[in-house]
Amino acid sequence: RPKIVGRASGLFLDSAGGSFGIQQPSHTFFHFSPRQTRSQSQYRTQQFFSSGKSSNEVKGDNPKAQQQPSQDDEPEYDWDVLLPFQKHSHNSIKITIPDEEPTSDDPFHIDTFQTKLQTTLETARTLQKNALWLTVPLSRSALLPFAHALGLRYHHAQNTTATLVLWLHPHQPSRIPEYATHQVGVGAVVIHPPSNKILCVREKRNNYRPWKMPGGLVELGEELDEAVVREVWEETGVKTRFRSVLGVRHTHGMQFGRSDLYFVC
Repeated sequence: RPKIVGRASGLFLDSAGGSFGIQQPSHTFFHFSPRQTRSQSQYRTQQFFSSGKSSNEVKGDNPKAQQQPSQDDEPEYDWDVLLPFQKHSHNSIKITIPDEEPTSDDPFHIDTFQTKLQTTLETARTLQKNALWLTVPLSRSALLPFAHALGLRYHHAQNTTATLVLWLHPHQPSRIPEYATHQVGVGAVVIHPPSNKILCVREKRNNYRPWKMPGGLVELGEELDEAVVREVWEETGVKTRFRSVLGVRHTHGMQFGRSDLYFVC
């Protein structure tokens, strides 16, 4: 059996039990054991969307229809009435509209878009999907009001693309996480060994008085040690070497109304 080690908040790992978990503020542990995943998984009943299947086959009157499908089985879709979609994470589907000029056979034509989106939503619910994601480029923004009319809401936007989402279980609370809840910053305590002095900087805009540690925001995909060394170099021209994290400050209501995690290194 997996063994719980310690009571510290955060991530723990028990290699002997082959499991990991996260301790929440209420001191509740959640476990995942790789050995149990396959035996506990359940296949959902296969849905039939091709015209060749009768309602009796769907209800299970046909003995062949009662057999559990393999994980690779896919229903047959009528793409004349649906928008093209792909499987997405956490049992959802995703529709991606290309950033290109519409053609005569464009599946996202503005005249049929809302009807096709409605049918795709119904199909997703029949498949017991959790959510439907829709990515719309700025060049096709005329389609956004139709998606909004069917209940989709903005989740995030980046550069020239907006991503909308709809949680498909109206009687259950949405489990879709908010986008970009935090930004991450770093500050450097740079010590000059011969003099035992600490490096400080003063900004021209007088945002800090009178001195502050060199530092800034961590870039997307950047490691903390890389970020703090880069920020010191960009702000002072001093080459440094990362040693350790000294502490973390967690504050709210910062840039763009988001929370901030600030690592002092």
